[in-house]
Amino acid sequence: MTYFENHNFLNSKFEQPHNHLDPGNGTTNGPDPNKIWMEDSITSAIRVICVLILRIGFILAQVGSIPVENAFMIIFRNIIEMATAIFVYGFIGFQLSFGKKSFYGMINYEGYIGDENANLSLATLGFSSCLLGTAITSTMLVARLRQLPMLLITVLISSAFLPILMCWCWSSQGWMTHVKLVDQRVSVKDFGANLVVHVPTATIGLIGTLFLGRRIMKLKDVDKFSLGNEYTSGIVTGYIFIIIGHIGLNMPTSSYEARHEMRDYISHVSVNSLMALGAGILVISLLVVVFTRDVYRYWIIVKCLQGGLAGVVIVSAGIDVYTPAINFGIACGGSMIFFLVSNLVHYSAVEDCCNIVAIYLVCGSLGVLLPSVLGSKEHLGLSVPFYQSLIHLLWQFLCLIIVLITTIAIFLSVFTLLHVIGVLRNEYEEENHQRAKVLYGRLPWKRYLDRIFMINDKSKDISPESNRDAMNQTFTAT
Repeated sequence: MTYFENHNFLNSKFEQPHNHLDPGNGTTNGPDPNKIWMEDSITSAIRVICVLILRIGFILAQVGSIPVENAFMIIFRNIIEMATAIFVYGFIGFQLSFGKKSFYGMINYEGYIGDENANLSLATLGFSSCLLGTAITSTMLVARLRQLPMLLITVLISSAFLPILMCWCWSSQGWMTHVKLVDQRVSVKDFGANLVVHVPTATIGLIGTLFLGRRIMKLKDVDKFSLGNEYTSGIVTGYIFIIIGHIGLNMPTSSYEARHEMRDYISHVSVNSLMALGAGILVISLLVVVFTRDVYRYWIIVKCLQGGLAGVVIVSAGIDVYTPAINFGIACGGSMIFFLVSNLVHYSAVEDCCNIVAIYLVCGSLGVLLPSVLGSKEHLGLSVPFYQSLIHLLWQFLCLIIVLITTIAIFLSVFTLLHVIGVLRNEYEEENHQRAKVLYGRLPWKRYLDRIFMINDKSKDISPESNRDAMNQTFTAT
């Protein structure tokens, strides 16, 4: 997604390629500015449409996966969150991310979005990133936080946090795009927003989950018979929308193509996206057949779709520089890692129903490191020696660590403050945790499971509503 790699990063021993698509290389065959403007406008429109489809997909995935007493709460909070993110990024975040001037590449300023010469193509990129980032965070926290802290986190993410990361990594003035490391000019590679959006927003969700504690009703306690057929169709549609949104967000603009060697980058990215999707679904399906021998179940279908999404996410950072074969192999490896991590998280205290940690944090982090060593072409289309690839790998790793440390430091402080004030959990979450404390202290573990979740009688109704009623009855009896 980042189309702003530094033009002057190349070592002095290399010459910039004679690219007739580049209007700044002195040739007479430069592209028509009107054509670039028109194509960028089309790409911006596609990006906006795709991100709205993506948000609808996240809503459907949340409603179909997250145990909640009122599904309308999920829908309403997502709508309010989208409007808030758009508002604060448009009036505050745009200047911080793509302003005309920069303070040492740390933060940009000047350049109101309403200015006559404002770059609205970059604005759509920023809006899309904020809508995607808040969707990732809210998927882990939406049904558990109060409304006020959810809005505060959305405002912080969209107005300052993500815009500053965009400035660092995507802006032509960002400090991560022109650094000299071991006598080698390096520039961060983050085409598909792994470093700027996927990893930090998933980390925010994980920090919030650690503060909120284990869900009282966990994913493995939701029986397949408590979910109707309408949930299956909804969640399948939701994940398809999410995948379409990711593919649309990865489409390069003509200005990106003009700064690189002449290739059909749109078709290249599209083919790699489809191959990554197919590889992820195929690998997860095979693993499920081998380990469970039962594929016709709700959560198995969900995991296969999540595997396809994991394949798309892990290749996103360098999807424009991978060959189709390497891209397919990376997606296969990423889906295997997703399968392992999702099973570990499934039985942990930080379980999330949509596997955000496994997809966006783990696969996204690994995806950040791969372009420098597995990409067939580096930035402007020049092949580089292996030792220079290792230097770029070191820089990718350092940038990843810096982003993680920054995210943890900021949002650990934010969630600590919200916890101390006592406005973190919503009333239902707080009530359930108080009941759980009483039950854990007075009942043996096996008896607790038998009475609340009725695991010994499969013929009884074990829907989320009946689980809540059983918990109320047990709490009253004790």
